Amino acid sequence: MNFLTLATKNLLRRRGRTLLTVLGVAIAITVLFSLLSLNSGYEKELNKEMGSLGVHILAVPKGCPYEAASLILHGGVIPKYLTATDLKNVSSIYGIELATPMLMQQFIRQDAKTGKDVPHVVFGIKIDEVRELKPWWKVQGRFFTDNETNVMLVGRGVADKENLTVGSTLPAGPFKDFTIIGILDRTGDQDDQFHFVPLAEVQRVFNKQGMLTTIAIKVKDLTQIEKISEEMEKIPDIQVVTMTQILGTIMNLAGSARSLLLTVIAIALIISAFGIINTLLMSVNERTREFGMMKAIGASGLDIGKVVLAETVFITAIGGLIGTLAAIVGSSLIEGFVKGMLPYSPRGSFVLLSPELVAFSLLFSVGLGLICGIYPAFKSSRLTPMEAIRSGVE
Repeated sequence: MNFLTLATKNLLRRRGRTLLTVLGVAIAITVLFSLLSLNSGYEKELNKEMGSLGVHILAVPKGCPYEAASLILHGGVIPKYLTATDLKNVSSIYGIELATPMLMQQFIRQDAKTGKDVPHVVFGIKIDEVRELKPWWKVQGRFFTDNETNVMLVGRGVADKENLTVGSTLPAGPFKDFTIIGILDRTGDQDDQFHFVPLAEVQRVFNKQGMLTTIAIKVKDLTQIEKISEEMEKIPDIQVVTMTQILGTIMNLAGSARSLLLTVIAIALIISAFGIINTLLMSVNERTREFGMMKAIGASGLDIGKVVLAETVFITAIGGLIGTLAAIVGSSLIEGFVKGMLPYSPRGSFVLLSPELVAFSLLFSVGLGLICGIYPAFKSSRLTPMEAIRSGVE
């Protein structure tokens, strides 16, 4: 007896019902595959983006550390400042490889095209130390030195928006007549939108001599971040924010959103499972007489159970394949939907497709079919020839 051929013919006899069941499985697998791929890719891209900051710890003035860190990373201006003494105290802590001071300020420039006032963010930095934190920085033109005056680097995003080129000068604002000596290659992060000037120049222009917005810190051993943070907290007027804290907060928020998506997946899988079981039970009830005749001519209960299980595996395998292909083809649309639900999304694409994930989705769909087919297969295998023929006559 060819069980596969018989199972295929039985499914084709009820094309409409089979198609609806396959679509139910496909939808569930599409959602499952999409979430798994997005979950893996999200964490990978988030770690990559946080790693691109090149900073392990931020020392900020006392207050709300998360608010301060968010303002610093996204170009806001905080009302309190650190001092050179704070920098000296931080630098003396054992385990710190580099502590570089930064002063961030905002200035307004009139847009040449629209005439509207546009806010710009400038970072006063020590260029050699920042380049040590961010070795991937490349520049069109050249980097400035810490003792230069009236010079500036700009991010690629600012340069494109303002039509700035190497050698041009800012025509207005507090940095009027500052020469653009370098344009950073596009980094894909917040650095594309900032101006960078020697620290002493920013302090001079804004009359903030000796004042710092933050101290960016790189540690020698990442496992010692907590210990170093505790030592830094002992310094008056300093509050510490680690990148792992920021990452952990974002991941917790993202976890809440993923829990909602997992609930949707569970509901979709349960509906699909009931749909499969319902289809198979209806098929078994409609074919009671057929199963009875099969037993009468020598088929065993195990043979009939195998036919029902084969039908289940066909339905779920085809549904799993369709669902996986649909998730791959529509990955960009699904990513856009999920990004709208998450509290923070990395700039890059975080759809992570892998052969292992494809294999898991297909095996999961087949496993779902085997589980759902157990009861219908058991019920059909327990039929006796007389019961089956009698029910068929009635």
